[in-house]
Amino acid sequence: MSRESVVYDVAIIGSGPGGYVAAIKASQLGLKVALIEKYSKVGGTCLHWGCIPTKALLLNADLYEKALHGKEFGILYKDINLDFRLVKARKDKIVKKLAMGTDFLMKKNKVAIYQGIGSISAPDTIQVSGEAPAEVKAKKIVIATGSEAKLLPGMELDGQCILTNKEILDLDSVPKSLLVVGAGAVGIEFASIFSRFGTDVTVVEMLPRILPLEDNEVSEELRKILTRRRIKIMTNARLENLTVQDGKVQATLSVEGAPAQVISAEKALIGVGRRPVSEGLGLEQLGVATTRGFIPVDEHMETSVPGIFAIGDVVPTQQLAHLASHEGILAVRHIAGEKTEPLNYDLVPSCTYCSPEVSSVGLTENAARERGFEVVTSKFPFAAIGKATILGENDGFVKLVCEKKYKQVLGIHMIGPHVTELIAEGTAIIGLEACAEDVSHLIHAHPTVSEGIMEAAHAIYGAAIHF
Repeated sequence: MSRESVVYDVAIIGSGPGGYVAAIKASQLGLKVALIEKYSKVGGTCLHWGCIPTKALLLNADLYEKALHGKEFGILYKDINLDFRLVKARKDKIVKKLAMGTDFLMKKNKVAIYQGIGSISAPDTIQVSGEAPAEVKAKKIVIATGSEAKLLPGMELDGQCILTNKEILDLDSVPKSLLVVGAGAVGIEFASIFSRFGTDVTVVEMLPRILPLEDNEVSEELRKILTRRRIKIMTNARLENLTVQDGKVQATLSVEGAPAQVISAEKALIGVGRRPVSEGLGLEQLGVATTRGFIPVDEHMETSVPGIFAIGDVVPTQQLAHLASHEGILAVRHIAGEKTEPLNYDLVPSCTYCSPEVSSVGLTENAARERGFEVVTSKFPFAAIGKATILGENDGFVKLVCEKKYKQVLGIHMIGPHVTELIAEGTAIIGLEACAEDVSHLIHAHPTVSEGIMEAAHAIYGAAIHF
């Protein structure tokens, strides 16, 4: 029997952390699965041009920064050099290894891979164009096509000087200067990487603060720290024009309350957000509703057309890899006939892997007030945590947002060492509807940076132990 004559239980378009995880779970549930991917490799943006390679570079930046300050730890070097070719080679090696692991998982779970661009011609049919055109028949379809870097109107990439998160990963050397347009997670992470590699970095953000989705106090703290680390940050700044002249980027900026100015840099990174990849899927002809390119879905991730589902960055929820995975699992569990509960989007952790790290889960202080809660908050500084001092990473704090009467924890917001690992505890605390008193009674190992969460819980009652 040829592949073209097979009718799959579910066909998934896109093999990022939403699509490939959905494919694995569907197979585990006994469904016959097809996965359509336009590139020759499975894993999507996250694995090849996003989460994984950027975090590999961030580790290199951490190690290089530690080496430069080795004397503080009693470790002396005669000479310290950064070989960016080796940095890039290690990043590529990690991506290749994880990609091979993902390919293995597809084979292990008997997922049929179709390489090419998928377009839905009927509610049960996907046309795959490419070197090996095919028609895929499936009882259900899951759209997991993800997102791509958004550009400003009239802006054109040249791939040499004006870059997105994809092109900047292919640089062969560290630029002397870098203009980062956009101070969300992507922009701030690359600013953190290259500034520690020795690049003169300027960050431009049109909103009043960096990391605008995070709690106000966290954003302000990070700005202070990055400024101390000689990253120039310009908020309330609008990019009016961006050109390349004589091999350099020339940016014209208008800053609120000040005359326009021109900034010159060797490279520019455009990190102003991401847009859903939904064009060319045949959605309009099928009657699948869209809003500004996003695909609205119900609590089962089903679109306006029965039998067609959508997950990940292409739907109007947070654009996070781990959320895409859980949306994919939810969708295929529903397809398999299992009883499911809607995702609680208040329990989606957010992480920015700069230095210091930033993480959060639940409601910000402002969001909690907007929902009508009487709010109390507490902060506990990592400067008072023994393990943070040992690490030489004393910047930052843990902030708890609680409702006033019972002190139920509504949000946990952190900036400091290893907080992207600590946030899993925050998700559990809020998910289990714990109060600050419950958290204060949980025994945290000493010395660990996790003690900051326990101390912040004590601090809600004005009774922090070590501060």
